[in-house]
Amino acid sequence: MESRSGNYEAARALFAAGVIKCPNHVPIYQAWACLELRSENLEKARTLISEALTREKNQGSSWLVAAKIEEASGNSGLVGLILQRGLEHAPHSAKLYCALAEYEVNRGKIDVARALLEKGLEIDPFHAPLYHSLAELEARIFNIAGLAKLNKRAAEVFNSNALEPSAASMQLLGNKLRKSSERKLPTSVATLANMISVELDIEEAISDIDPDMLIERMNRPEDNILEEEQESS
Repeated sequence: MESRSGNYEAARALFAAGVIKCPNHVPIYQAWACLELRSENLEKARTLISEALTREKNQGSSWLVAAKIEEASGNSGLVGLILQRGLEHAPHSAKLYCALAEYEVNRGKIDVARALLEKGLEIDPFHAPLYHSLAELEARIFNIAGLAKLNKRAAEVFNSNALEPSAASMQLLGNKLRKSSERKLPTSVATLANMISVELDIEEAISDIDPDMLIERMNRPEDNILEEEQESS
C-alpha cells in the first residue's frame, strides 16, 4: 500500500522489518527489489534479489527480476545468462520460457526462440502468454502455416472465453508487430492475433510490477489471478 501511494521510505521501512521478522521469506526480498528497481536504485535491487536467490533458487520470479535489473543496468549480455540459469533451477516456469524466447527474438534467433516456446508449451500447455508469444513470433516472419497450426492447437486447449482478448493485450501485440515489420500483415495473421489472449509478457511481468501485488501473487494459483484480471479488464 505504501509503495502504491509513493511512500517509498515507509515501504522500505516495512520491508526491512519484514526481512528481520521473516529472514527466509523470499517474496519480501523480491518485492523490495522491485521497489528499488522502480526507484532506479539498481545496486540495492541487485543485492536484494541476490538475497532472494541465495535462499531459494527455484522461484522463476526471482530470476525474472534479476534479469530486468541487469537489463536496466545496460548489461544485456547478462540478461540471457540469468534467464538460462533461471530455467536450470526453475524448469517449470512458463514465464521464464517467455522471457528467454523474447530475448532470443531480439537477437534474431528465431529458431531458438521457437524451440523455447514449444518447450514451455510442453511443460504448461495452459499458459496463454506462451501461445501469444509464439503467435507473435510466427507473425513476424509471416509463417502462415505455423499460425494456422497454432490456431488449431490453441482452439483445442482453450474455450472461447479463455481466448477472448483484452483491449490492452491486443494493443500490446499490435504495437510490437508494427515495430517488427513495415509490411502489411496478412489477414490470417491479424485474425489469429485477435483470438489469443495474453495476461502478461516480460515487460508487464517485471517493469510495471507492483511490489505489493507481488507479495499477494507469489504463493497463489496463477489460474485464480488470471480470472481476477480478466474480470477487471
